[in-house]
Amino acid sequence: MEENKSMSAQDAQLAPGQLSCRARIKAYGVAAGVLAAVGIGAMLWFWLERDYPVLRYLLIALALPLSFLAGQWPMVAWLTASARCDACSAPYAVSESDKEETFLSATPRRRESVVGRSLSGPNEGKTLVRKESWTEERYQVVVSYACCVCGEVRQKHSIRTVKANRTSDDIYRR
Repeated sequence: MEENKSMSAQDAQLAPGQLSCRARIKAYGVAAGVLAAVGIGAMLWFWLERDYPVLRYLLIALALPLSFLAGQWPMVAWLTASARCDACSAPYAVSESDKEETFLSATPRRRESVVGRSLSGPNEGKTLVRKESWTEERYQVVVSYACCVCGEVRQKHSIRTVKANRTSDDIYRR
């Protein structure tokens, strides 16, 4: 009973999964806002250093809250929209439930590229050639998203390519 008194009316209507999703979205929003504020603050600090040494403190004090909000609001809006269920319109209800990768193919690849010429030493006048080889692996990725309110499951399909077993040799040619 004590727990429910500290929760707002809107929070009381949300399931525990929805509350944790909302907390995660807010944390990502704060992180995006802090990164934006630090980036804009650093740019203004160095840009205004020579020309306006005193005025830069005032401009940075005004720009930091605005850049924090400009970084936070779009991130929170985007994540909140992707966490809303299409079937029941429940907020903060959709989260990743399963991720499955299926191996499709492995293709050997090879590339030769001219890196430069040797100007001195035992290989003087020779061309430096880099021989690279790798295996290109392709995977089909199926990510499942489930709603914690109505149970609807949707899937997103994609292909992931990985360069594995990379080797590189440098040789000199005439």
